[in-house]
Amino acid sequence: MKKQMQTISKQSGYTLIQVMLAIVVVGILSVITMKEAIDAWNDTKPDDMAREVSYLMGEMTKCATLNRGSYASCDMDELVRLGYLDDETWGDGTGVNPYSGDYTASQATGNPNRFIITGTGITSNEHCARLVEMFSDRAKAVDCTSGTLTVTQGNS
Repeated sequence: MKKQMQTISKQSGYTLIQVMLAIVVVGILSVITMKEAIDAWNDTKPDDMAREVSYLMGEMTKCATLNRGSYASCDMDELVRLGYLDDETWGDGTGVNPYSGDYTASQATGNPNRFIITGTGITSNEHCARLVEMFSDRAKAVDCTSGTLTVTQGNS
């Protein structure tokens, strides 16, 4: 009978300290994983922006083709009107970029043969430098200062 009582009173399970230790370990691992995921996501932003700026460059070139090589009437609103940009994303004449900033596209001031595309909201100088490097060999001029990428393209 004593042996039977001993078996009944013996409890099994985890102590509060073991449970709390497991929670702390899981919490630390989640923080590390989350930080790595956020860093990886942030590293794709320049590539995403470069792809979208390249797309806008192509659409501006198509618009100029309709105007005998002149970018004078080409801007975001005109690209939407022509159906080159979808109305839901670009309908207000801007577009949200990967940094939650805006894009604009327009004729270069005083030169109907060139256009400028800007993207705002870039959050780091490192990303600015990467974007400048991506466009340096395929644009007339490229600059990224104060979180704004400016790409100039077109003819003389």
